[in-house]
Formats: sequence, structure tokens, C-alpha cells
Amino acid sequence: MSGLPKNNFTVVDWAVFSGLLIISACIGVYYALAGGKQKTTKEFLMANRNLKIVPVAVSILVSFLSAILILGAPAEMYTKGTQYYLYLFGQMTAAALAAVLFVPLFYPLKLTSMYQYIELRFKSRAARLTATVINIFASLIYTGIASFAPATALYAVTGFPEWASFLLIGFVCTFYTFMGGLKAVVWVDAFQAIIMFGTLLTIVIKATLEVGGFSKVWELNDQWGRINFWNFDFDPTVRHTFWALTFGGMINWVGTFGASQQSIQRFSALASLKEAKM
Repeated sequence: MSGLPKNNFTVVDWAVFSGLLIISACIGVYYALAGGKQKTTKEFLMANRNLKIVPVAVSILVSFLSAILILGAPAEMYTKGTQYYLYLFGQMTAAALAAVLFVPLFYPLKLTSMYQYIELRFKSRAARLTATVINIFASLIYTGIASFAPATALYAVTGFPEWASFLLIGFVCTFYTFMGGLKAVVWVDAFQAIIMFGTLLTIVIKATLEVGGFSKVWELNDQWGRINFWNFDFDPTVRHTFWALTFGGMINWVGTFGASQQSIQRFSALASLKEAKM
């Protein structure tokens, strides 16, 4: 049937795809057998608070770098113009504010999760449980969408069933987390980041060369009216403005970088407050 996806994957493609999943699983097995063998809660959840800056920084980054962003951001620039790049400055400001405002608050408390802080702050276990339940539902919704995007892309080029992608990727992620704890999660994130950014860079270089060089890319986008770097309009109904992208991006991300479970657990697993701020 013409409506079915065409399988464009070769044996090499399948080998690479399988290799990524196998290596991720093996990292989990390695950390299940190395060091203290994950026998203590401190090692499993907090990696004995002895992780290194670079892998933790990369892990925090890719924790919020899902297929939603990889597919959505290029589409946003393609349809609405280049001014979307200003969102990056909002994110960078948010990271700086998180290091100044949230890290010095959470790190000295030696918490395992953000929900512990909520219970301490409000002296209420009910508040902690409420926040936990809300975050579980929010995470399920986000994870479902974030998993659906790559599953759909994989189905489009291989015909690999979407439900099978959900099960396979979900199983591998659960496996290495269960086996290796936070150490495995951080180092799998670092490994996957290398693959992710290497692949994106390859696509950009290849596509630019195919079109005829960077100047040609610029020329084509200028013809279609996509080149737009500055719009200082104060109208809140305008989709992309300097104020919405920088200040809006900052407000949107400062809590994510500084007060989310993903970030707190990771920067609290570093050896010192100075390293956590870095």
C-alpha cells in the first residue's frame, strides 16, 4: 500500500540503532557491578555525592532536550523566523539565576528530592505528597509526548511499530536506571549527548553543502522572509518579540534549571557547592 512507510534502514543503520541501546544498557550493568555496587541508598540515588561537573552539566542539559525540542525548534524557525534564537539567551539567564538563587538553597540541605524541601518548608507531609502526585502526572504526560515524537520518526523511516518503540526504549531506560542508579543515568546521558549533537552537526553540515553553502542558505531564507533578529514590540499577542523570548524564556526555565527534581538531584550529587554552582 502506498500509505505505508518505506523501510530506508540498512543493516548498518539497524546495527547502529541496536548498538546505542545495548551500550546504554551496558552502562547500567557496569555501575551495578562497580564501586559500592549500588548497595546503599546514597550511592543509588545520589552517586555518593561524588560526580564530576562535566557529565552532570551535560546530563542536566539533555534531561530537557527531548525530541519535542529537536523537532519543534527547527519547525518554529522555519515557519516563524530566526528571531526564535533569542530564546537561548533567556535560557542562559535562567541557568545563571538558578546557580545564584536555587543551588545555594538546595545544595547545603543534602536533599534527595525537591519534595523533601516542600515538606520541610511547609512542615506538611500532605504538601509533599500532593506535589509528588502532581509531578508524577505531569511527568507521565511529558514523557508520553517526548516518546511519541521519536517513535513516530522511527516508524516513518523504518516501519518499526510505534508501540514497539515505546516498549523497547522504555525498557532500556528503566533497565539501566534500575541497575546503575544515578551514576548510570548521568553517564548514559553524556554518551547519548555525544551521539545527539554529533548527529545534529552532521545533518546541518550535510544539508548546507547540499544546498550550496551557507551563503545560499542565507539567501533562500532571506527571500522567504525568515531572517528577522530583532523585534522590540511590547505587544504580548505578537508571537516572537525580544521581550517574550528573553524574559519569557528566563521565567519559563529558571525553575526548571534550579528547582526541578531532575536538576536538584543532579547538582546535589556533586562534591561541593562551588562545583554545583559551576
